[in-house]
Amino acid sequence: MKVSDFFGRRVLDKKANEIGKVVDMVIKPKEGIITSMIISTSDFGLTRKDLEIETDDIEEVGDYLLLNVEKEELEARVEAVQKKEIQKKEKVRLDIKK
Repeated sequence: MKVSDFFGRRVLDKKANEIGKVVDMVIKPKEGIITSMIISTSDFGLTRKDLEIETDDIEEVGDYLLLNVEKEELEARVEAVQKKEIQKKEKVRLDIKK
């Protein structure tokens, strides 16, 4: 199967609810391994939310990409990553008294 075969493929969670479609992939070029896929939940720019799935989250590949996790779990992962990134970016101000 070619990498280009995945682009645009619809993605279903483990309850067969449609999540979105594959729009990008993260690949380790030296090893030739796909590490994760980016799923777009909408075609529109304003309401678009991207979810990242790991290859372990994929149950089956056919006409659809079937996952072994629910959409809510994927969204919770994204929120957790975003919170960690915000915490890293926050700067601590130190008041030094003389």
